[in-house]
Amino acid sequence: MSREHSRKRRSEIQPTIGLIVEGDAEFAAFPLLHKKKLVAGCPPLKPINLGGVGADNKPAGVAKLLAPKVIQHQVAGRTQVVICIDREHRALCAPGFASAVTEALRVELQRRGKPSTDVHVVIADRAFEAWLLADAKGLHQRKVFKRAPHFHSFEGQLGERQLKGEVELTTLLGRPYAKTKDGPDIFTKLDFTTARTHAKGASGSKSLDKFLRTLGV
Repeated sequence: MSREHSRKRRSEIQPTIGLIVEGDAEFAAFPLLHKKKLVAGCPPLKPINLGGVGADNKPAGVAKLLAPKVIQHQVAGRTQVVICIDREHRALCAPGFASAVTEALRVELQRRGKPSTDVHVVIADRAFEAWLLADAKGLHQRKVFKRAPHFHSFEGQLGERQLKGEVELTTLLGRPYAKTKDGPDIFTKLDFTTARTHAKGASGSKSLDKFLRTLGV
């Protein structure tokens, strides 16, 4: 391999984005976007799992949990950090919660003498399961789901028993939904074009689209 070709290859390598997630399903699922080429052009993703942030935690409290993990990524040389956490039952809309956490995190990082210029917060509305249900009709047609959905879009819904999609996934699968096993598996079977299309009455997820756009895809 010539030096010129080697330099070209290095220039084409996408830098790894540091991810911060709050659950095991997301920790397993999101890196597959790059590893399995689920979405064209997705860069490598290195996740850190918070193991939950607390459904009632205020933005300042969330920022205190996030800051050490952001710094961990920065120390490892990952200049872009994308944080994905759930809206849960919060009354604040997903963009509003994202803005509040972003500002609190900026203050917290500044207090610790660290930059926040390429740190992004995306809120799953209301949880990761809403993203799986964003292509529910297609998943049924492709025989991933045993049953067809009776809802149009699940974005922002709390769902039956306010379990944010877990009951609906159990119904569609025809068996109990196992979050850490089924979540990543269903994620790899999404038609992401459909799952992220949300304008003009489409059934996809606005927050999933925001997450993918933040990753640059």
